[in-house]
Amino acid sequence: MNTENLTERVVEKVELAADVGTKVANMVGNAFESTIADSDPSSGAEEETILNYFMSFGIHILMVIIVILLKWQYDRNRYRYPKGPRDWRDIKDAISFHRKKRENLLNLATDYPDICTVLTHSGRLVLLNDPTLINEIFVGRADLVSNKVDGFLENQLRYKEGKHIRTGIVFRHQDHNVRIIHKALVNHIDNNLVGKRLDLAVQEQLKNMRLSENFDVRRTTFYFATRLLTSLSCSSTPISADDKTFELFEQNLYKISKAIHADTFQKSAKAMLSQLTGMSETLDINDNVLDYITTWIKQRRGGESKRSDNVNDEQVVTSTTKINNDFLDSILDVIDESSPNLDEDDIAACVLDIIMHGSEMLKGALSWLLLYVVKYPEEADTCRREVRDNGYTKFNLSSAESLVHTQAFVKEALRLSPVVPIIIHSTLQDFKWRKFHIQKRTQFGANIIALHHSAAWKESEKFDVTRWIGDNLSTIPAHSYSPFGFGPRVCVAEKHIFNLLTGILGTLLYHNDFEKTGPLPEPNEGTFGLANLPPKFSLKATQLSSRS
Repeated sequence: MNTENLTERVVEKVELAADVGTKVANMVGNAFESTIADSDPSSGAEEETILNYFMSFGIHILMVIIVILLKWQYDRNRYRYPKGPRDWRDIKDAISFHRKKRENLLNLATDYPDICTVLTHSGRLVLLNDPTLINEIFVGRADLVSNKVDGFLENQLRYKEGKHIRTGIVFRHQDHNVRIIHKALVNHIDNNLVGKRLDLAVQEQLKNMRLSENFDVRRTTFYFATRLLTSLSCSSTPISADDKTFELFEQNLYKISKAIHADTFQKSAKAMLSQLTGMSETLDINDNVLDYITTWIKQRRGGESKRSDNVNDEQVVTSTTKINNDFLDSILDVIDESSPNLDEDDIAACVLDIIMHGSEMLKGALSWLLLYVVKYPEEADTCRREVRDNGYTKFNLSSAESLVHTQAFVKEALRLSPVVPIIIHSTLQDFKWRKFHIQKRTQFGANIIALHHSAAWKESEKFDVTRWIGDNLSTIPAHSYSPFGFGPRVCVAEKHIFNLLTGILGTLLYHNDFEKTGPLPEPNEGTFGLANLPPKFSLKATQLSSRS
């Protein structure tokens, strides 16, 4: 029997059930009226009326349940998904899906080499494990929308119902507003940041990086990343230890980051509760963070208004002649092109996306790199000799590319421990793909862990820096390495990210020797939030002399 005939039969059943429900309700109602009319006005009649009322109520509830079940059966027959552990008997695995995700993702790729469907705490997920399918969906389709992996930072979705979902840079990169914002940010990085402010900004934050004989790697890399991204997003914001307001801003962001990466069953329950109710303790913290960013925007726009009041129309600087100083300026420049028009709330949420997501990615990458430096000291020493032979004493983006071995170290570390282990988009509408009929709001996941550990990689579990050097580069499998996203939704700094990480690592290795101060996590561990992070660990940093 084809799908159309089956669909028609189910619809007929639903309509028939509704007609039967109506007739039964009318018959019961007529019986009630007859009973009331024929009975004497006594206490017994009053009791029968109450009993009849509850019977009628129960019948209506039963009919509602029947209709719901028929509708569920209709949808079940209509939509077709790939096979996988999606039944309710797998609910335990679904609840704990964001725990042990690396292990889960590798197991699923082994059991389902091409594609499977998984039931998670945030809904049905179609997981793509094959490189061809991943590129087909994530690069080729325009009707998919980027979505967050974790449910704790969803207040950007709820901050202005129905509006910010059209403007947030981490959501819909096919939307008009997001296209112009994404383009503005990329242009700002290429034309006004690289080779100009970026080197000074990174070097300043490296100088202020709090390395000691025993430092918490997560916390230290978080503050470095947050201060760097904040200075690049709003250059006029005072960032110093004496600024108590900015200190509170940092602390709130760190609270959110800790909540996201908590690896407990309690987090699973909170994630599900947040999905059901829309309430979360981190959303309240996020409101405070957004209030802080909104203040920056008001100050910036207020200053522009005052300057424009003091000049005539011929002296007003247009968006085409204005010199952009930071990410906020680049977003403000495209307000006139936006539709619907961006307001302060939208801009604040976009700036928060840049700072929060950027700092999480940078923190995650640096944490993994420092872990691999201590895990593989011989390779780290080779990188240190390289940066010292090249005199790489200060961060410089353009010359970081000459650090061949150091960049190979970065790429191999991010292959084994990608910062984004799974990329999730969700469908905007029902659509047919291959032999499947997919329902709207279905999540599609690109299994980056599986991609980086596929059979295409020789000895995929081995940390081998040489695979990225010399003639070995030609053996790197195509479409099997993507640590920073895909297609039009890729990181805005994707062209420069490897040189950025190589330069930061090179500078740290030039000036410091790193040792473990306690047990170290294994590279195959990690907690999944907005980024993949190693479990908490500490290191000892010993400053090296410039001649050593």
